[in-house]
Amino acid sequence: MPTSGWSRAVRSVTPLRTLVAAAAVAALALSACTTNAGTTDAGTQAGAKPGAVNPDATITVGSLNEPTTLDVVKGGNTGHAQVLLRNVVEGLTVLTDDGKVEPLLAKSWDVSPDGKVYTFHLRPGVTFSDGTPLKASDVRATLERVISEESTSARKKNLQVMKDIEAPDASTVKVTLSERSQSFLFYLTATGAAVTKQSAGKPDTTVIGTGPYTVADWKQGDSITLDRNEKYWGTKPANKQVVYRFFKDATAENNALLSGQLDLVTQVTSPDMLTQFENRPDFTIVEGTSTTKELFNFNDAKAPFTNVDVRRAIRQATDRKALLTAVWADRGQVIGSMVPPTDPWYEDLTSIDAYNPANAKKLLAKAGYPKGLSFTVDYVPSDATNIIAQGLKSQLSQAGITIRLNPIDDATWTDKVYKNHNFAATIMTHVNQRDLVWYGDPEFYWQYDNKQVQQWVKQSESAATQAEQTALLKKVARKISEDAASNWLFLDPAIKVASSSVSGYQKNNTTDSFYVAPIAKRS
Repeated sequence: MPTSGWSRAVRSVTPLRTLVAAAAVAALALSACTTNAGTTDAGTQAGAKPGAVNPDATITVGSLNEPTTLDVVKGGNTGHAQVLLRNVVEGLTVLTDDGKVEPLLAKSWDVSPDGKVYTFHLRPGVTFSDGTPLKASDVRATLERVISEESTSARKKNLQVMKDIEAPDASTVKVTLSERSQSFLFYLTATGAAVTKQSAGKPDTTVIGTGPYTVADWKQGDSITLDRNEKYWGTKPANKQVVYRFFKDATAENNALLSGQLDLVTQVTSPDMLTQFENRPDFTIVEGTSTTKELFNFNDAKAPFTNVDVRRAIRQATDRKALLTAVWADRGQVIGSMVPPTDPWYEDLTSIDAYNPANAKKLLAKAGYPKGLSFTVDYVPSDATNIIAQGLKSQLSQAGITIRLNPIDDATWTDKVYKNHNFAATIMTHVNQRDLVWYGDPEFYWQYDNKQVQQWVKQSESAATQAEQTALLKKVARKISEDAASNWLFLDPAIKVASSSVSGYQKNNTTDSFYVAPIAKRS
C-alpha cells in the first residue's frame, strides 16, 4: 500500500449480485434484502438482552483486517489502528466518533499569536501500563520518532511541519512549527503520534502505551488479545478482556458470529450478509456513517479528461443513487464532492452535475465527441468494485460512452495508477478523514491541476482560525465539484452486527480506531 498519507480499503470478493439494466437507465437490481429492520444506535442499551452487565466479561470481536505490525510508526493496514489506537496507545489529542478533535493525554494547550508554537500541558497522574509515569520526554521522543527516517506513518509528511520539540519540564511539551498548521491538532490524532514507552522491546511485536488495555497475546494469523489495564488513568473499561479474531473472508466471519463465537464484527462488507441476522432478536444491526468514499477517478492530465465538459458529461451520465442501491441496498449516502458529513467543511453538493444522460450527450457534443467516446477503466476487483464497474458500463453506454473494464491486482494498480499515472480512469475506495486537500496536489495520482484550488488549500492550512479554514475548504469542495475533478459516487455506510447481549460499541467508522473500552456485555 502506498505510504504517502492516504489509505484505501481492502475488500473480500464474494459472489456478485445480479445487475439488470432498466429501460432508460442502468437501474441495478439487488438479490439482497433492503429493509433496515433492527438498526439502532450502538451507543445505547437498545436491543440488549435483559440481565446485569458483567464488568469482567470477555468481548470477542471479528475483523477482516489483522495488523501487520504493532509498531505505531510503521503504518500497516487498517487493522493496525483499529486494534491499537485509543485501546493500547493514546495521543495528545483524539478524534471522536463524530469527527471532532478533543484533548486526551494533553489536558489543554496554548497557541502563540502567530500560530506556530503549541504548548501542551499533560494530564496529571497518567502512567504507562507498566506503572511508569508519563513524562513530557516520552511525548517528545514519540513525536521525534514519527517524523524520523524509520517512520512510514501515514501522517509523517503532515507532521514534518514540526520544526522543534521541547520538554521544558515533566508535564509540558512545546512544539514549534515551521509554519502555521490549522490541521496540526488533527494530525496528532494519528496512530503514529500515539505515545509509547521507548525501548520497551521489539517494536514490531511489543508495545506499551497509556491506554485502557495491554496487548496480552498475538497469535499471528488468528487473534490479538487485549487485557484491561488495571493501572489505567481514565475511566475503567466496561469489560475485562477483548479478543480480536481475524478472518480471511466475510463468510467465515459471519458464520462465527452466527454460531456464538463472536460478540460483534467491526464492519459488514456487503448487505447480502445481513439477511442472516435480520428479524432475529438475538442480534442487533447498527448503521452509522463513515469516511469511506467510492470514487470513479479520471486522469485529469490526459485527454479527453483535460476537457471539463467530458468530465461533467460522465458525471451526468452516472446514476449514483442506482449504484448505491446496487452495492448497499439504499444504505450509505450519495456525495457530490470529496467531503463526508463528519468533516467540518461538508456541504450537500449532490445537485451539481446531477443525473441527466440527455444533457450528458450535449456536453460530449460540445466537447467535440458527438458520436461518443471510449476509454479503459483500471480497477482492483472486489464485491463492490465489480458491481460499480458493471453499473458504470451500463449507465455510461446510455450517453454514448463505452468503457473497457480492465481488472488488475493490487500491486499492479499501485505501480500503474498510483505511482506512474499510466491510466485513463480508475475505480478506487478512499477511507481517510479530511482528504479533500489532495486536490491541491497536482502530483497526486489523478493529477488535477487548478492553481486557485492549490492556493485555497495552502491558505486553509495557514488560516488563523478554524472558521477561516472551513470557509476556504468549502470553496475547494465546490470548485472541484464544478470542475468534475472526479466522479464521487457515494459514501459507504458503517454497518455492524452484534449479539444483542452487548452494547456501547461505536456507531460510526469516522476514525482509524475501533474503540472497545465502552463495550459492555450482559450475562
